[in-house]
Amino acid sequence: MLRLIPIFIAILFLGNACQKEHSPITPVTTNPVDTIPSPTDTLKDIIELGKCTCLKNDKFWSPKANAAYHPDRKDVFLIDAGLTDPNFRTFYFSVSDIPTKKGKYNIQYYKTWYEVDLIPQMAVFVSQDYDQLIGTYRIDTTRTDHFIEVVSFDSIAGTVQGRFQFFTFDKNVTSPSSWGLDPKINLTEGKFHLKLQ
Repeated sequence: MLRLIPIFIAILFLGNACQKEHSPITPVTTNPVDTIPSPTDTLKDIIELGKCTCLKNDKFWSPKANAAYHPDRKDVFLIDAGLTDPNFRTFYFSVSDIPTKKGKYNIQYYKTWYEVDLIPQMAVFVSQDYDQLIGTYRIDTTRTDHFIEVVSFDSIAGTVQGRFQFFTFDKNVTSPSSWGLDPKINLTEGKFHLKLQ
């Protein structure tokens, strides 16, 4: 009987060794790419300091832009941007009364007498030969999809970044030389990253 015990243990051992494993195998990932977090959406990666771009009536436009604090306050700023075409027509837009706080702001029409109320105001102007105003455009107040967004504001560096989208009413013709102007000017997919003066 004692002789059968080693044979019995050997049969049990061989029986266990021949069984298939039924537990699932979990692969171990050693790829270092899987451990890198995805980058945060930041405007710094989209546009460089000193730039402003948008689509003007669906065509890429990169006007020269400036940003400046209100003369008497540091909680509000304005942006103006424009570009002169080969016919010496300057297309220029201005947005005033923009708060220096992060946020998305509705736009109202440009007022002749400027008063700070922390509601941005926007208008587009067109001049000929640098000094003759030949057209103005006002924000289309029937629409609710225009905005200016302050994405980041750095009071120490004096920089501001943001996005914008504006739609205008039909132009207000102010000169006989306003031939060929677009009936409306829509500025979409706008981005800016500017130093405040």
